[in-house]
Amino acid sequence: MAKIVPGYRNLKNMAYDPGKLLLNGELAASRGARTASSQRPLRGLPRSGTDPGLEIEFLRAANARLMREVTALKEREAQVLELADRDGLTGLFNRRRMTDLLDSAIAEAARHWQRVGLLFIDLNGFKGINDEHGHAAGDEILTTVATRISARVRTGDFVCRYGGDEFVVVLPNVPDESAARRVADTIRERVALPYWIQGNEQHLTAAIGVSMYPQDGGSAEELLHRADLAMYRLKTRLARPMVSLGTARQQPPSRRRNDNSKSG
Repeated sequence: MAKIVPGYRNLKNMAYDPGKLLLNGELAASRGARTASSQRPLRGLPRSGTDPGLEIEFLRAANARLMREVTALKEREAQVLELADRDGLTGLFNRRRMTDLLDSAIAEAARHWQRVGLLFIDLNGFKGINDEHGHAAGDEILTTVATRISARVRTGDFVCRYGGDEFVVVLPNVPDESAARRVADTIRERVALPYWIQGNEQHLTAAIGVSMYPQDGGSAEELLHRADLAMYRLKTRLARPMVSLGTARQQPPSRRRNDNSKSG
């Protein structure tokens, strides 16, 4: 027995059935149903005995409305999924999506004997600006940094906001370490350009740690760990951060990171 199912809640989970039509917010059985109890007329359906051509046109229009509703729901679902992958402030990929992208880049590189570069970027001086001028100014800085980083990578590279004032860049199919370091250098130079907050000139620098697949690890977790350590060495040992490779033999003890301690 065909049933009336009100509303659209279950629509996207249902396979398309040409025997079902969406009319005025109801999913109804078509006239093709055989049981007597299912012969309930569709709202607006021409009465029995009228011109069959009119009835056919009505059913075609109803089917077209159904298809438009299905398409709209699919588009909305795609939009929601896209938002779930993006950082709400900068529009960059978020940490969860970054891990998926890095895993995919590593898998692709393994199949084709390629290399993957990873840049772990941390801003020096951001906390002082954020504390002095407020979170709105801090958000403006982070948005500008995101734009500057994105302008210095290739079309197929991925820029992500890792959290707080930390960013990650995934470089699929990068030729070698030198190429990854050149990208890091251009990002560091771009980030160091002046920022204007409330009419005042502000300056930041970027500490960038670099790691490479396969020499620094075979997983996203290993590459992130090595690049993070390389970046941390710069922040603790160099007064003026530059670029450091994660391939150094002597690694400092792994720092315990509180990923929620920083805020944008």
